[in-house]
Amino acid sequence: MTVLLYIHGFNSSEHSHKARVLVEAAQKIGLSDSVISPRLSWQPAKAIKQLEAIIEVNQPQGITLIGSSLGGFYAAYLAEKYGLKAILVNPAVQAPVLLEDFLGPQLNPYTNEEYELTQTHMIELKQLVVAKPTAELYWLMIQEGDEVLDYQEALRAFPKTARLTHEENGDHSFTEFERFSTEILRFAEILTE
Repeated sequence: MTVLLYIHGFNSSEHSHKARVLVEAAQKIGLSDSVISPRLSWQPAKAIKQLEAIIEVNQPQGITLIGSSLGGFYAAYLAEKYGLKAILVNPAVQAPVLLEDFLGPQLNPYTNEEYELTQTHMIELKQLVVAKPTAELYWLMIQEGDEVLDYQEALRAFPKTARLTHEENGDHSFTEFERFSTEILRFAEILTE
């Protein structure tokens, strides 16, 4: 069975709103095992290793990635490495620069995990930058009202994609994300009709 791997963002968790929307959409069609939403390490290199292990187990049956914010940054790297389709939701395409502002002690509000973000983690992020994305792999979803990221950065990083959803207003969480749950499951080939 084809699966959809949800990759959460910075200081988020496997129980984020978008993850829950997708899990519930899959449950409604009787395919609850088709959406995987793991809790990821806050350390970029460890998070990538976790995701690679999941991809490698599921790749023979088919896997599509969906990542939000930092998860979108990770998804692009993994899409290129494995030749997978990926949906990028308000992706943090400049993650190594953006997260410089968060160096130091952190508290994940979803998991209550405390940790320290360091320059070592910025170096790990720099190793994941995708310089030349393969256009046909991606569905880029952006909202101009994103209060955390400049949506134009995503358009510059992904000037051509297989599919583009570009909306005015909205916010970083991607307002009314649930409108797209059926289309996302189709893009992932979980829904085929």
